[in-house]
Amino acid sequence: MRRSTPLIAIACLAMCASHHSIPPTREQLELALPRMLASDRSTEALALIESYLALHPNDPQVLFDAARVSSLLCDARGAAVFAIRAVRAGWVDEKALEEHPDLARLRTHDAWVQVLAVRREVRPVRRDQDPSGSDATARRSLNEWLAMFDGGRYRIEENGELRLITASSVEPEGFRPTMAAIHQLSKVLSKEFFGSIQPDSVLLVIATEADASQFLSGPQEGGAYVHEARRLVARDTGSSLRHEYAHVLHYGHMQRLKQTHPIWIQEGLATLFEDWQLGSKGELIILANLRSNEVYDRVRQHKAMAWTDFFSLDNREFMSQAQWNYAQARSMMMYFASEKKLTEWYRLYTTSWAADPSGRRALEQCFGSPIGRIEAQWKEWVHDRGRQDATIEPGDGVMGTAISNVADGVRIDSVENPSPAQRAGIREGDVITDIAGAEIRSVGDYLLATANRRVGENLKVRFRRGSSYSIVEVNLASGHAITP
Repeated sequence: MRRSTPLIAIACLAMCASHHSIPPTREQLELALPRMLASDRSTEALALIESYLALHPNDPQVLFDAARVSSLLCDARGAAVFAIRAVRAGWVDEKALEEHPDLARLRTHDAWVQVLAVRREVRPVRRDQDPSGSDATARRSLNEWLAMFDGGRYRIEENGELRLITASSVEPEGFRPTMAAIHQLSKVLSKEFFGSIQPDSVLLVIATEADASQFLSGPQEGGAYVHEARRLVARDTGSSLRHEYAHVLHYGHMQRLKQTHPIWIQEGLATLFEDWQLGSKGELIILANLRSNEVYDRVRQHKAMAWTDFFSLDNREFMSQAQWNYAQARSMMMYFASEKKLTEWYRLYTTSWAADPSGRRALEQCFGSPIGRIEAQWKEWVHDRGRQDATIEPGDGVMGTAISNVADGVRIDSVENPSPAQRAGIREGDVITDIAGAEIRSVGDYLLATANRRVGENLKVRFRRGSSYSIVEVNLASGHAITP
């Protein structure tokens, strides 16, 4: 996965690789590779890998990465050499070897036969007959995480029902409801879309803010799931965790179906479950979040991407405008759900995937209309819903605090003197976890919960101080404007 390094350092890494100078560390390599591949710099990526392997020739993950990049460069024989070395070095993820799209060229080359022969030689027992094999990748990822960071900061647990190995930095009282929410989400995703949970164990890390800042690519990245490593890392226990966990189950479903769904579908489903709830009759309700405002503004400005173009975006194109494309994908899925078509569409899509992997044909079949008409109706729906109020205007009621994100809520960085928060007993360093019954796991959650509140309004606020939790009532006063 990726550790955070300034972009200048990434450029320096590429220069070092091309001149065969100082090899990168494993962490630097994990950060640089996705960026290089996303920008079509596969030749530089391979040079960087080879400089690392000169010092660490038996690293199975990096050898597997070398096979992927060689295959992308149309060097099937070179890819086979690296794949064979990865298997001999202990690469255990046979499904990634057989299904990873980057290895497609290798698997169609006669050198693939040699890779299969070595795999049979090294592991004559098939993985699906080996009960210990399904969690080997997740356990290796756990060991790598604990080696990179202070293992004493994490509490390690296993959940056999969900096939999760968890490494949590959150206090036990805060982590229990997190796992209860993940359990509920797994039931909903399995029922509505995927049939069951993922076939292999996955490492789920709730990282400390310091570790997340080093590991993830920047403060705007709330989490990441890397399927090859069976590793999910989240910096919060709210929307980021739900987003990445939806990826876990979706990847598991694609693995079982032997399908690769386009990124708009993968991210559309993941962003959809950032904010959701069950209704009184157990029905799925998708909640608006700050992404809804981004889509509303672009639709009003006639800047939303045409669906036919949106369906054809590859990963690099999609991520080049990630903020807007995530928001549009979520909004489209929300519209499907509002029309009671989401589950039916996904079922039709997976059964007709071979004929049309883009998803367009399944949409037209599900809605009984051409794609242009469905898109026009979506735009009307977006316009009619309007914007979500997430702005604290001058004169609105405020608590009088400065806040920032932490894993289980928002941390109080400072408290105005005097202020409603100070009078209620809230101090710098406290972590707000609930406001007026709404879960608070990010600054965005906080703004949605406090926007458009009246001066004099009383809010019940739950917060954590150390490992102790308290609930206080805050009487709001007039304050300054705050926008997302």
